[in-house]
Amino acid sequence: MALLKHPVFRRLYAAHIIHIIGNEFTFIAVVGLLHDLSGSGLSFAAGTVFRMVPYVLTSFFSGALVENWDKQRVMITVNLLRGILVSLFFFISSPAYLWVAFLLLIAVNICSAFFQPAMQVAIVSAVAEKDRLTANSLLQGTTSFLIIVCQGVAAILVYLFSYRYNFLLDAACYLFSLLILLRLPKIVIETNSSLALSFVARLQEGFRYIARKKDIGQVLLYQMAERVLGAYYIMLMYYILQERGEGLYVFGLLDIPLGLGGVFAGIVVTRISDRLGDKGVSAVQGWTLVAMGISIYAVFHITPIFGLAAAILVCSLASYSASILSVTKLQRLADPDYLARVFSIREMATMGSFSASCLVLGYGAEKVGSAVVSGWLAVFGVIAGLLWLWSRSRIEKQAADM
Repeated sequence: MALLKHPVFRRLYAAHIIHIIGNEFTFIAVVGLLHDLSGSGLSFAAGTVFRMVPYVLTSFFSGALVENWDKQRVMITVNLLRGILVSLFFFISSPAYLWVAFLLLIAVNICSAFFQPAMQVAIVSAVAEKDRLTANSLLQGTTSFLIIVCQGVAAILVYLFSYRYNFLLDAACYLFSLLILLRLPKIVIETNSSLALSFVARLQEGFRYIARKKDIGQVLLYQMAERVLGAYYIMLMYYILQERGEGLYVFGLLDIPLGLGGVFAGIVVTRISDRLGDKGVSAVQGWTLVAMGISIYAVFHITPIFGLAAAILVCSLASYSASILSVTKLQRLADPDYLARVFSIREMATMGSFSASCLVLGYGAEKVGSAVVSGWLAVFGVIAGLLWLWSRSRIEKQAADM
């Protein structure tokens, strides 16, 4: 593929692959750690909140800061800090130190909030606009494929050995990713904005820019709705480990259809987006929310494990398709001068809705059961998808009448 011959994208892609491999090993290990230390469904939700809330709050201002910083140095520093912090999970073994696990989750995700806007600016600066959908699909498809492979391997390692060694593997992956980024060629970023503006002024300007750009605001609202639905995953932890009483390795294996859906999404989106045009893409976005709502309901009402896996596959395909299309739209709609701020505000908005939803769903699952809560989530997904389709139809009609 021509994109992989590009010196900047190739190294960004390789660094992304390595750190995702480590991420998947750590994710199941954190679930195992929280399960061992507390065993409560609320601990899973709390773990997600302690991961996402710091990420959300830091994303509020990280884009405005990253604009003045060297993007390569940001990514290298973040991976160094994450490697050190993740390795410390290995030493937590007593319920008395549950608070330390939450503190480490907070610290790791504060660091991560600086990585995403830096990488997005680097990709947009290095990749031509006509190739960005392919780049996003490649990144998402590879990420999802790695979920399949790494969660399968992680599940086997958890079954045979202690999940604690996964933390050390993740730390090694972060450091390896750092070494790849050290060889990243100089990224030339063209900008017409005045970097002499104060941090607060740039931050305010970023929010005003999104308020003026209604198309960007609508995409952000859409992604917030998709992330609310994506929070069903926090219930899946509780459902598998507590309500069904399955082993941790079963939960890990169910990440395989989750990853497979992302691989299919990367392939399908690349093939259909050019043929459909903006109108068709908007329609696909609406129906993906509807499909997510229906499949989430199926996940918690199908007893056979293979049926449950099939429902997760459908939900994953819809979710990743929505994400790829939305990210590509934002890259196209946002001016380069505001790109870092737009993506940091996007992270704040989407992950904020995700973490809040995780807390509500985790609490609801423990109080009334996952099956009941999945019904509420299904209704939300169907309504959100139909509202998106209706709003797109009105906008297109108004444009035709002008």
